[in-house]
Amino acid sequence: MGFALKLLGLRSHSRKELEQKLLKKGYTGESIEPVVEKLTRQGVLDDRTFGIELIKSRSRRKPSGKLKIRMELRKKGVPESIIGDLLREYDSAEHCYRAAEKKIGLLRGATDEVRKKKLEVFLYNRGFEWHDIQTVVTRLFSTVSDFEDID
Repeated sequence: MGFALKLLGLRSHSRKELEQKLLKKGYTGESIEPVVEKLTRQGVLDDRTFGIELIKSRSRRKPSGKLKIRMELRKKGVPESIIGDLLREYDSAEHCYRAAEKKIGLLRGATDEVRKKKLEVFLYNRGFEWHDIQTVVTRLFSTVSDFEDID
């Protein structure tokens, strides 16, 4: 129980992630299950809370689309039902715009067509959906072209 609490004291973990770390440390499945159950009952280990924290963290540092966040939550072992609930509340379009705003400043010197294509690829690789990408690129290039000569 002590090692599990130490891990949870450092940051939140999903249930599956904590179980894997305890197994890797050498604990047996029989000794892990009661600890994980107790921590879950006490509210110390909660996949929903873990998912919320992961989404907030990623959104601040590196805004990503629903597709990428879904993949990361799955990889961490968050149940699909919780992932679906969390992503229903996720404003992918706003995060797409924020990511594009940051990136567009680094795309100077190329033609608008090349910059658009690079921005689209960047946003797609971040897991944003195509309709959000198109909306954001259109919005940014209608306003950015007014400021192109500012360098």
